[in-house]
Amino acid sequence: MRLQDFNNLSLSSPHRVLIVGCAYGGISALVNLLDLSNGRARQSVYPGPDFKGLKANNGVDITVIDERDGYFHSVGAPLAHVTQKHTKLMWKRFSHLNELRHPNLHFKHGSVKKIDPESKTAEWVDKSGKTQFQSYDYVIMATGLRRHWPAVPKSGSYEEYLRQGHELIARITGVDPAPKDRKIVIIGAGAVGIEFAGEIKHYYPHISVTLVHSRNEVLSAEPLPAEVKAKVKTLLEEEGVQLVLENRASVEDLPDGKFEVTLANGTKLVADLVLDATKKGYPTTSSLPSQCLDDEREIKVNAHLAFKSDIPNAESHFGVGDAIAWSGIKRAGGAMVMGQVAAQNIYASMLNSEDAAHDIKKTELPEWPAVIGIAVGKQCLTYDPKSGMKFGVEVMKGYFQDDLGWKANLKYLELTDVEEKEEHVKEREQLLIGEVGVEAVAVAATA
Repeated sequence: MRLQDFNNLSLSSPHRVLIVGCAYGGISALVNLLDLSNGRARQSVYPGPDFKGLKANNGVDITVIDERDGYFHSVGAPLAHVTQKHTKLMWKRFSHLNELRHPNLHFKHGSVKKIDPESKTAEWVDKSGKTQFQSYDYVIMATGLRRHWPAVPKSGSYEEYLRQGHELIARITGVDPAPKDRKIVIIGAGAVGIEFAGEIKHYYPHISVTLVHSRNEVLSAEPLPAEVKAKVKTLLEEEGVQLVLENRASVEDLPDGKFEVTLANGTKLVADLVLDATKKGYPTTSSLPSQCLDDEREIKVNAHLAFKSDIPNAESHFGVGDAIAWSGIKRAGGAMVMGQVAAQNIYASMLNSEDAAHDIKKTELPEWPAVIGIAVGKQCLTYDPKSGMKFGVEVMKGYFQDDLGWKANLKYLELTDVEEKEEHVKEREQLLIGEVGVEAVAVAATA
């Protein structure tokens, strides 16, 4: 092949996008990119370009590399790991999501070890331990924080997640029927510890739940007003959670399978189970060159969410979600907004590269204040500087519903599960049988 022919071939190749990590930020970027490539832009959260239905002449090819085989609702972990009716629901396998069955979308199960910005190549290891390489034109780093069990699952496999989740629930509840004097101690009154304490007490009122924290207020690490933290403490007490503040705790295993928790004031507690919620997550960014990161190992980005450093091809590298250095409290909602912004800016770059006359402007993400929404058993508290603090059972219904916002999240992303679709079809078939008295028609005919 002549050099001229080779150049013409490369120019007509699809724009290759690599998404590393497919939780809130990554999956938001993914669905927005898919829609943009199909000429359908979603409503922009922040002022963004009007793409006018433009499609990339060369097309878009997307590869996702993730350590999990599905999209896990980590906001819902306190439900998934506390009550079995929610465990199965909180993990949607990528292969089971109808809208992600796309010929130009490829999912790979593994872990990225190195990003080379100059060659635009990612080195990654698949689940068999084999090293692979993935080239890209644009990359979105959506790797988030490396969090600890039980805030997130231990495993990247749906089947293992189910098994481990059910095992934890059995350890929480004890034998069936659960003994009346069961005691659980949770150490650490950050958001994870608070929500686990509240959910356990809400679903199993007979279990004694003690929440131990080394500081004099809950949510002590968050940049929130003192009255917000004080109200969360009150909500915990209203749920029946026993709070022990200003005490560090050490834990010792007992011969009978129980645990002895020794507080700094000398008090000793015996518990059937101890959950440690003190471990802080850290950015999953070791695959990147050090000059891309700040002192906290978070990715430095500009208002377009492109890397803010002097690495080669910085304008082709984007970061979203908990892995980047940004204002406010790290939240799922914020990560999803970032995913949309990154998708818009990558797509604008694609179109501009094909025809400079487009001159499509990019979306800028503003700095945002510290806001929070936290579930405390049957109640919820929300806070933002504009509308202030709200709390109560009705706030819970409006903000989180009965599944910590999972159905609302999937609806926002416009994602449906193949199993749910099949169940819906069966319901329609049964309705026809019951009302019309005809034989069930084929699934293909009713889809």
